[in-house]
Amino acid sequence: MNLFMHYAFDVWMRRHFPQCPFARYADDAVVHCRSQEQAQEVMHAIASRLAECGLTMHPEKSKIVYCKDRSRTQIYPNVTFTFLGFLFRPRRAMTKYGRVSTSFLPGVSPAALKRMRQTVQGWRPPRQTSRPLVELAEQCNLTIRGWWNYYGAFYRTAMHGLCRYLDRKLVRWAQRKYKTLRRHKRRSEEWLHKMQQA
Repeated sequence: MNLFMHYAFDVWMRRHFPQCPFARYADDAVVHCRSQEQAQEVMHAIASRLAECGLTMHPEKSKIVYCKDRSRTQIYPNVTFTFLGFLFRPRRAMTKYGRVSTSFLPGVSPAALKRMRQTVQGWRPPRQTSRPLVELAEQCNLTIRGWWNYYGAFYRTAMHGLCRYLDRKLVRWAQRKYKTLRRHKRRSEEWLHKMQQA
């Protein structure tokens, strides 16, 4: 598939639209255009090219998106898109001058967060009370570190929801394991904070 798309899309794009940078992974691609008119022209041309190759554009995922930020302030219906597990959208961010402004940035997508929470849920940490915390950490850390290294590369605050979810699971684990923490949520949270600082 990748070799086919290289000739069907990559080489064709460089030949016909050299002024439009693009990124492609498998059958997903993002093409950068200077104006809505150019984007419409490119989108129509890509649809025709794919049809020549026996392919079709995804009717829902294929769209023109306005990359709204502090310097691009016009109103358009689409200002977000998802690519490789990241949701690109306008976000509040600090400028190099220390001011809060709006930038068009990637962050982990809600769908990716949902998949990660489902994976954590499958580990069933609150029910593994027979195991010490060190063993539980060894089981999970490699996967969590991989998530953090990939999705945390951009706009790390978008990952905070997953961190809070993991903490809730570990608090429940501690409440089940230690009688002194049972029915004491705040005390359990303080215990977890101490373990994280150790």
